[in-house]
Amino acid sequence: MPVAVARALDSKARCRELLPSSRTELLHAMGEVSRACAMERTASLLDRRDYSEGELSARLLRDGYTTQTVEYTCRRSVECGLVDNARFADAFIRSKLSQGWGRVRIERDLSRRGIDMADVPGWPELYLTQESEEESAYALASRRRLTGKNDYEKTVRFLVTRGFPLGLATRMARRVLDERGESDE
Repeated sequence: MPVAVARALDSKARCRELLPSSRTELLHAMGEVSRACAMERTASLLDRRDYSEGELSARLLRDGYTTQTVEYTCRRSVECGLVDNARFADAFIRSKLSQGWGRVRIERDLSRRGIDMADVPGWPELYLTQESEEESAYALASRRRLTGKNDYEKTVRFLVTRGFPLGLATRMARRVLDERGESDE
């Protein structure tokens, strides 16, 4: 039982608001208090940043709420518009693209957050073009400081970890090294 629920139940008991006459009434009251506390926790979390439905669910489960309470809270949050996976995905994608993330890493992170890329309207057409992804990878690779030792491998590894496809990473690494007049393949 989450601490917030226990405190709320204790407060109700001290104020004599919680006087169940049966086990069923007690369980019902506990369920109501738990749902109210879960909604308060959700509002508190969403005040700080946007969450996907999967992230919110995982967070509430980690906080100790029951599966039934978490499902109710997430369903109500989606119905009220507090949680919207499409809105979350759009903001997340735009933010990560501006930070130089590649398509693969964005897809992997959104999947980890419980968002199926097939459900994201316009992905990847509205966000990426072949040229923009190449430009982004080239800009990142060209800013790298090269040491002269394993520069090709290091540049490819760097781009792949940033979420760019391997083929694109190898092309951009070659291009950067060719422009600088170096080649250590």
